Amino acid sequence: MDWRRLTGLLLGALVALPTAHAQEREPRQQELTLQQALALARRDAPELAVARARITEARGRREAVGVWPHNPEIQASAGPRFGAARTDLDWSVGLSQSLDFGARRGHLRAAAAAAVEASEARLDDARRLLLREVGLSFVQCLYWQRRVVLSHQNMQLAEETLRVAERRREIGDGGGLDASLASLAFSRASSEEARTEVALERSRRRLGTLLGLDSEITPIAQGDLRRLGAARRPRSRLTGDSRPDLQILTAERREALAEQQAGVVGWLPELTVGASYAREEGSHLVQGSLGLTLPVFDHGQGMASIAVARRLGAEADLEAARRRARSETEEAGAILEHLSRAARRFEEQGLPTLERTEAVAAASLRAGAIPLIELLAVRRELLAARLEYLDLLLGAAVARIEAEAAQGSLR
Repeated sequence: MDWRRLTGLLLGALVALPTAHAQEREPRQQELTLQQALALARRDAPELAVARARITEARGRREAVGVWPHNPEIQASAGPRFGAARTDLDWSVGLSQSLDFGARRGHLRAAAAAAVEASEARLDDARRLLLREVGLSFVQCLYWQRRVVLSHQNMQLAEETLRVAERRREIGDGGGLDASLASLAFSRASSEEARTEVALERSRRRLGTLLGLDSEITPIAQGDLRRLGAARRPRSRLTGDSRPDLQILTAERREALAEQQAGVVGWLPELTVGASYAREEGSHLVQGSLGLTLPVFDHGQGMASIAVARRLGAEADLEAARRRARSETEEAGAILEHLSRAARRFEEQGLPTLERTEAVAAASLRAGAIPLIELLAVRRELLAARLEYLDLLLGAAVARIEAEAAQGSLR
């Protein structure tokens, strides 16, 4: 056996293990459109698991209310009968069953069904709020991806400006002030580039957390921020109680009303029927029995009082929630319309001027026809204009997500 060859193979395997392990743990990327991100959140987001469990709990309570609440009861008794001549054993056995008139159980079943509807609406509302957060996080990712590209372009321009300033100083065409200004502009561009990359990483981690992705998977937002923010689309209005949070309060009001009615019918007595067989002194006795409960002390007044308070509170909350929903819908729609119009106006008027100014500034820099301090001022204005346009697109995209969430269409 070639021991040197075997030793070499073992050493090679030991060296390759960390490399293979590092490759296995290398961060992965997952490209997502907005619709794909929303679908993934609907399916895998951990925040919805609790709401789903609450639905199962409410359905279990509904099934429990549907079960007949009274079990039949068997009574038996036995004992000796002492006489002068002999002692006999007397015994009896009976069966009884409590009945009700069905009104109370019907109201309790209605209350349980309303509780299930409220739980299902809570899941819809949790999904609506989650999808709102996912949508806002997604457009933030798109925004910071554009900001990173813009910062890279600004960095390239700062590097070119610094090279030109240093070359001019070397040939005696400019003083040290130009080189210092160019170096300062380069440092600022480098810092801005680092800040935007950190902000992009933070927004991606936020989106991945909302989607329930593994920490080693980096979501990459795919889409056009301009299309989300500046596209023409008619504004719809909130119709009825279409939002899940309003449906929750509506179901809770019905639940409280059903419990109130169940308490009111507590005045109705419960009926008990039964039959018994007995042997006494050698005789056989068969008897029937009938009993009624007398709701003198507890006739459902406690349940009715609590239910009335719950119903009044739910009605007040529902009215306030309706006003709030209308206000949120109108506000988001107005902001969306305003910012979309401003973004389109900038595209029609500002972008062509911006592109021409950039081309003239670049040609002037190469020809040495513009002082460096003026060139830096022009580029700062151009960068500010691009950032303002990007902020307009972000604001419009955010307003679109807010409008859809306010209308209850994100589910």
